[in-house]
Amino acid sequence: MKTGFVFDLDGTLVDSIPGIARGLNLALESLGYPEHSVEAIRGMVGRGARELCVAALRGYFNGPVPESAFEALHAGFMREYRHTWENGTVPYAGICEMLLQLAEEGHPLGVLSNKLHVVTVPLVHHVFPDVPFRTVMGFSERFPRKPEPDSLLSIIHEWDRKPEEACMVGDSAHDGNTAVNAGTRLVLVGWGYSTRAALDAFHVPVCGSVQELSFCLEHEENLPFPVLKQGDEVSE
Repeated sequence: MKTGFVFDLDGTLVDSIPGIARGLNLALESLGYPEHSVEAIRGMVGRGARELCVAALRGYFNGPVPESAFEALHAGFMREYRHTWENGTVPYAGICEMLLQLAEEGHPLGVLSNKLHVVTVPLVHHVFPDVPFRTVMGFSERFPRKPEPDSLLSIIHEWDRKPEEACMVGDSAHDGNTAVNAGTRLVLVGWGYSTRAALDAFHVPVCGSVQELSFCLEHEENLPFPVLKQGDEVSE
């Protein structure tokens, strides 16, 4: 049985930072806050829109971010991002070709993102119109966000696979911890939005190029399970 591959989206398959940064800065500007640099925003993504907005506001207050300020920015970001993601999200070079090759070989393919489901689905279909993903899932009320394993296990069950017959592919400790919690195999990529220390903690391949990732996934018999050791860094 062919291994099923479940991919994280932002920082793994696509560079979404330009669209996220544009949407966030438009929302900040509308509320009278200074903008953040693209590089600063790069370090804030990966935990969903709510955590992004909290991180964006944290430096403007002494103490916790007021709920009213958070709610205003979150609403503004969601409003703006619906218009900025389309021209601010691009696949990494070679990713589309790799996905098509894996699909042709019979591997089930899926996307699992902490981005809202109502944004994730049209974004994936827009960026990858020819890739036959079996499942595309973003965050909704159905399941808690990664690194909780519920959403990943649901995809695996839908594919009639066992956890050991699936592999999570991502760029962050959230993805690594999701694989640990679900009992799946794991491969990480180093071109995303995480620190190398966070990725190395899982003791699995950290691919530096799409070519390296493609080679790793094609040799499915060698796909590893993550191994966390006491004292390893597993958060970002």
